[in-house]
Amino acid sequence: MTRRKGERTVRANEREFPHIVEMSLPEGGLGRTLDLIYDFHQERRIEVRRGGFRRRNDRDFVRWCFVSHADATAFESRFGGQVLAPIKPSHKPL
Repeated sequence: MTRRKGERTVRANEREFPHIVEMSLPEGGLGRTLDLIYDFHQERRIEVRRGGFRRRNDRDFVRWCFVSHADATAFESRFGGQVLAPIKPSHKPL
């Protein structure tokens, strides 16, 4: 699957928005919770940035990316999941 010109990649989101909350997806998907997640972002006037999608132990996980740790912990408190350690950018030696 290719991305459209100007579309951000998951990797770019996770690099530029390093405070990540990883939450497991329920069997039927997020449903109404997804609307509440978008409302949460709108209330705080922050952009919705989704990170990668993972599958572990027959469970699906989605990542939500935030600029600030405070927003990430507020999201975790409201919707569950787990705040991951901020991803540090990798620098290639010259």
